Amino acid sequence: MGLRSKLFLVFFTIILALLVFTHYYSNSETAAFETKRIIQQLQTTQARFLDRFDTESRHNLKLVQTITSDQKYRSFLQQMRDNYFSFAEEIAYDTNANIVFVVDETIALRGVFPPAPDNLPMDPHMDAANEAQDFIDLPDVEHTIEGILDSGKDVRQVVALGDSLFNSVFVPLKESLDDDYALGVVCVGIKLDDAWVARLLADDAKDLNVIFHIDGRPVTSDMRAGHRAGTVQAALRMSGETGTIELDGERHVVLKGNFDNAGSPAGYVLTASLDKAMAPFISLQAQIFAVGLFALAIGVATVLLLTNRIVNPIRLLVRGTREVMTGNYDYHVENRSKDEVGQLANAFNHMIGGLKEREQIRSLFGKYVHPSIVKDIMGNPEHLKMGGTHKMQTLLFSDIEGFTTISESMDAEQLVGFLNEYLGAMAEELSANGGILDKYLGDGIMAFWGEPFTTENHALQACRAALAMQARLSAKSAEWVDRALPELRMRIGIATGEVVVGNIGSDQARDYTCIGDTVNLSSRLEGVNKIYGTRIIIDEVSRELAGDGIVARELDTVQVMGRREGTRIFELAGLAGEVAPQTLTLIERYEQALGQYRAGDLAAAGRSFERILANTPNDGPSKAMLEECRTGIDSPADHWTPVRVLRSK
Repeated sequence: MGLRSKLFLVFFTIILALLVFTHYYSNSETAAFETKRIIQQLQTTQARFLDRFDTESRHNLKLVQTITSDQKYRSFLQQMRDNYFSFAEEIAYDTNANIVFVVDETIALRGVFPPAPDNLPMDPHMDAANEAQDFIDLPDVEHTIEGILDSGKDVRQVVALGDSLFNSVFVPLKESLDDDYALGVVCVGIKLDDAWVARLLADDAKDLNVIFHIDGRPVTSDMRAGHRAGTVQAALRMSGETGTIELDGERHVVLKGNFDNAGSPAGYVLTASLDKAMAPFISLQAQIFAVGLFALAIGVATVLLLTNRIVNPIRLLVRGTREVMTGNYDYHVENRSKDEVGQLANAFNHMIGGLKEREQIRSLFGKYVHPSIVKDIMGNPEHLKMGGTHKMQTLLFSDIEGFTTISESMDAEQLVGFLNEYLGAMAEELSANGGILDKYLGDGIMAFWGEPFTTENHALQACRAALAMQARLSAKSAEWVDRALPELRMRIGIATGEVVVGNIGSDQARDYTCIGDTVNLSSRLEGVNKIYGTRIIIDEVSRELAGDGIVARELDTVQVMGRREGTRIFELAGLAGEVAPQTLTLIERYEQALGQYRAGDLAAAGRSFERILANTPNDGPSKAMLEECRTGIDSPADHWTPVRVLRSK
């Protein structure tokens, strides 16, 4: 994912998250506010409802008390003790009650009257006597009547009978108004039906509803029938008096209350739709959200324009970085802006200029000093300090045989070109085999292997390089002969040992090189090739370190100039697995003859070398050793040793 895509995604995610969060937060807060407001409205409605309910029951009670205390009715009661039907009928007409019944002191039904006129809300098929008896048989009602007979005090009470609720008043019948007991009780009940509810709540908010219920069954309400039962059941499941319920995907705020001593569990539920109350806000919120999406679209377009101004220059910088990684230091980032991105582009161009200059220095310096040394010094500037460290290194010295004679046969320009071609080819083989070209010594070469530049077996690497140099020289010589140039022969000496490696010289001029006895030994071994007619001679340490990777013939033990001890020397025949069988046979026979020589049996050794020369007339080492055997026989020394002392370089 590109930078522009990331910036766009981050911006889009943040803005969209803010919109969603704002929508969620405002909706939650508004829902909480509206819920609180509706609860307050329901509580206010409940208070008005209970007040009206109480006023109605007080009015009915006062009316019945007035009727029963009237002298006409009292005279009527004294004359008609066994028949209260006419009395019940009078009260029903005066109170518009749905049911009126009278009981005596034994709680026996003495009179009952259903409202017969059609204008009263009464089922014409209702059996008033049975209904009155059901009233009386209710434990709570019976208990109420017993209390009135004993105390002579009236009672107001809601009664649940069947599927109906009655707002009832119970008035005692007394012989004297001062009596503290009653001879009977008059019950006047007004049924709570849908019309009664509508009339009672006519002045309240139109978005509120009330449901009266018995045992969880709705019996009357101003709400449509389909939602009554669900609302009541959900409200009864609430633990508190108020709460929020959901019906058919619509949220409602409810408030519930109970009627005590109604004969059955009964009560009422006030409810209002929360979603309807929030509808204006939801509409406004949708408009705000649409505006937010429009602003988001504008913001996205703006971000795309801004990110283009940022990303496009950065892409140029990325491209420039890739160009630099491939070695193109001529790449230039075009950005004329003066902001931070433009400053970064200018800094990048300046950096490329510095890298280009540094690479030019590295390239130029690498022509005088090996690139590995340049890389090490540029990566570790502290290595530029004067001084050196002792390290195990393998040294190689090479030289052209008879170069003085060759140089005399060529003019200066031709000689330099010919020598450069030769040295270039040899340097390539050294570099290909991990060698560090230390310096050119006229037509000679000095190179070394070892830490920190060589991580593999440095003696084996040096042997591989020497063999590759000789093979390359043979191929080049064939080309040179075709070009009428002289054929070259090269001698190589290799030695391994501890040397001092580091910066040697002065503050004005210094050289990163190796010094020590091993350097001298390697240089001497290059010249020893003249004695034995060989091309590559290695010392004993190099032979042991190279191990099974090479095939070498032990030539002799020599004491070179500058050393007090002899050194076992070996001719490098080739890499393991690449040497011809006849060469291996020659090496085996030579080593047998060398054993005789070292044992002091010069005559037997001489005969062995003669047999080798009979089969291989041009074997230089055998010729040199045969001559040494004959010299020892002709001029025996007082203390003969198998160490050849070399008097010259």
